[in-house]
Amino acid sequence: MILQEMMRANREVYTLTEQNRIIDAVELMLQNRVGSVVIVDDDGRVCGMITDRDIAMVLAYGSASSESLVTETMSRDVQVMNQQLTLLDATRIFRDADVKRMPIVDSDNRPIGIVSIDDILALLARELFDTCGALEPKLGHMV
Repeated sequence: MILQEMMRANREVYTLTEQNRIIDAVELMLQNRVGSVVIVDDDGRVCGMITDRDIAMVLAYGSASSESLVTETMSRDVQVMNQQLTLLDATRIFRDADVKRMPIVDSDNRPIGIVSIDDILALLARELFDTCGALEPKLGHMV
């Protein structure tokens, strides 16, 4: 399975620009019940990402305020996944990247979705459950 197929059931990616404030990111996260926002440049290409944890840390330490620009808090070196990657490729990237969420981008680096490690784990769990269900009648007992 490729990520493009998985995205059909996946949630929408929410974006802001570098001119938005931290409070804009908080409001967008709250309205949509998400934990991250992808930051895009003027051409709509991924240039950063801000998470609820990023915001909590800078506000708790006072290194930024809710009126600060997202550029003061966002991660700039954002790992992205191409929509043509396989599920196996995605699991390897998550294993090596030490992040919980990644934007899925098209060939122009524009965000078209977002995938989390939880999404991948849930999909793998469903696949394993379905496989066990298919094997059960052949084995004659619960797998």
